[in-house]
Amino acid sequence: MTDMQKRLQLAMSAAHMAIWDSTVENGNIADGTVHWSADGAVLLGLPERPCEQPFRTFLEYVHPDDRGALFERMQGAVARCADYELEYRVVWQDGSVHWLAAKAHANCNEQGVPERTLGIVWDITARKQQELETAEQKELAEVTLACIADGVATTDAQGNTRYLNRVAEQLTGWSQETARGLPIEQTLKLVYEQPESRLPPAMRTAPEASTEHVAMRCLRLRQSIGVSDGTQLVTRDGRHIAIEDSAAPIWSGEGDMLGTVVVFRDVSHERKLAQQLTWYASHDTLTGLMNRREFEHQIAAALHSAKHEGHQHALLYIDLDQFKVVNDTCGHSAGDVLLQLLAKMLQTQMRDSDVLARLGGDELGVLLPHCPPDQAALIADQLRQSIKSFRFVWDSRSFEIGASIGLVEINHDSKSMTELLMAADQACYLAKEQGRNRVHQYMESDMKLAQRQGEMQWVSRLNEAFENNYFRLYALPIVHLGAQQEEHDEVLIRIQNSKGDLILPGAFIPAAERYDLMVAIDRWVIRSVCDYVHRERAAQPGSQGGAAAMYSVNLSGTSLNDEGLHDYILQQFAEFGIDPTQICFEVTETAAIANLPKAQTFMARLKALGCRFSLDDFGSGLSSFAYLKALPVDYLKIDGMFIRDIKSNAISCALVKAINEVGHVMGMRTVAEYVEDDETLALVRGLGVDYAQGHAVGTLRPMRRSGN
Repeated sequence: MTDMQKRLQLAMSAAHMAIWDSTVENGNIADGTVHWSADGAVLLGLPERPCEQPFRTFLEYVHPDDRGALFERMQGAVARCADYELEYRVVWQDGSVHWLAAKAHANCNEQGVPERTLGIVWDITARKQQELETAEQKELAEVTLACIADGVATTDAQGNTRYLNRVAEQLTGWSQETARGLPIEQTLKLVYEQPESRLPPAMRTAPEASTEHVAMRCLRLRQSIGVSDGTQLVTRDGRHIAIEDSAAPIWSGEGDMLGTVVVFRDVSHERKLAQQLTWYASHDTLTGLMNRREFEHQIAAALHSAKHEGHQHALLYIDLDQFKVVNDTCGHSAGDVLLQLLAKMLQTQMRDSDVLARLGGDELGVLLPHCPPDQAALIADQLRQSIKSFRFVWDSRSFEIGASIGLVEINHDSKSMTELLMAADQACYLAKEQGRNRVHQYMESDMKLAQRQGEMQWVSRLNEAFENNYFRLYALPIVHLGAQQEEHDEVLIRIQNSKGDLILPGAFIPAAERYDLMVAIDRWVIRSVCDYVHRERAAQPGSQGGAAAMYSVNLSGTSLNDEGLHDYILQQFAEFGIDPTQICFEVTETAAIANLPKAQTFMARLKALGCRFSLDDFGSGLSSFAYLKALPVDYLKIDGMFIRDIKSNAISCALVKAINEVGHVMGMRTVAEYVEDDETLALVRGLGVDYAQGHAVGTLRPMRRSGN
């Protein structure tokens, strides 16, 4: 062997290659003989030595699935005296499968008769295995992307579409084949909505929302773009779908940015539900007008623009003069229809920028942005005349409705949203006092005089009630909706004056809170309830075997902050021999969270004695669930505004269900307030609420001491 041959052999061995030299007999390669170099035997799994074998014997080592194609390719090349390249599998004696690649040339004599083929063969098993693994990983990735519920789109570094998974194809209307290579802004067309503003339309100055596509922004910033809401996908056929979208860069192993991946999902249902909840939170369900809470936000925004930008606005407070006559004569359903018709009529009388709201009952509010007092007075009088001219017909009866309207200016000197509403309310009251069906513009002297007279009058009445024992206690049953038989009453306070008139707490509690009389009232109630329980027990000495009745006593926010109330309660328990488990203290959600640490300490000390606690009006605050974990309450009273609407409002029903389930998970018992009829009772019972309170289960009764 020459040096050149040795070098060639070493090079071939290093490259895991072998020389293939086969003869051709009568133009047929199958009848020839194959001559291998020493490494050829190794490629076939044979001992390492030069190898010679019939071509048909060589075919026996070839994988059965590859034999036919291999022979046809080689025979075809021989027939044409041409070059050929091919890849095929061989099966070793141990059963393992290996991949070989061949590159050879068919030689022919001068007459064009094929004589032999000469070429090289080498092992490509490792490369094939890597290709198979890569193909499997790619297929697995594509199957995974196709199966996930989110839409996935990828781009190249220029923002052109490379891939759409199955969900992306369904949402966009583009197939992957059609979309590939097109700009992502075309195949995944997005519209970014401008967020809603609480300001009236005429006062909105919000900047334009960004219109840069999330994928292009990701490419520009070279960083991930978080989930954004308020985005709409415009499909290929022009439909709009609400989505949430995000984007992230695709990096190579060397740190080059290859493109982006955009993930998006259809949130049409969630966004529609959120919009419905937002609407219900800010609108009156009967009339469709803005509700009081949202109207207050609008007034606050107008006040802000008046103070900081020098704008002038006007506020109207409208009270319908004959609404009670309609209700009393034809029933509440007629009153509801009247309010709906009036709301539609009044909306046609106003500018696009004006805001009309229902503040409660037959009271309406109007905000007139950028409206000086003289113009506001003209608009108010036009509204008054429109209401006066309106005729309401019900069951052949015709009613004429008037309106008393209070007008107040919103300017740089206005103090607060609360005082503006109070001023408008007082102006409306004076319009009624002056003969109804008129407009009264608020003057500074109106509010001060009325407020001082009204509050001082109630302070005098409250002191008189303490001196003459005019306070009266009433019990409203809290009834268990299961099989349990138990007595549980909420204690309510009234004032019965010297004329025998019964005055509800809504009339005197605001004055009591302003002049620090609530603690005295709460202490009077606590002592009176303890005295009542003591006397009831004394009057029924044989009843100790049954379960003792429980009484829920309301506590004001002021009393929760009273340092001496805890000791006062203990003194009453000791004096009247009260079992603390018979007393449940009821606090409102807003009062409890106003001074949370003090409320927690107060509640914990009394619960240690055996007292129970009930959280009233739960759900009325936006942060209800967040604070619930921090308050050690036993009963959760679901706010009555949800219970009243539960028959006709799916959102209210869902909220009651959610509050009930959360309460049960936290080990609390739930109470539905304002259960006024059998249909509502059946609904709350079906939702699994534990207790009900209202006319459907029990009426208010006076708490008279035994022997009195």
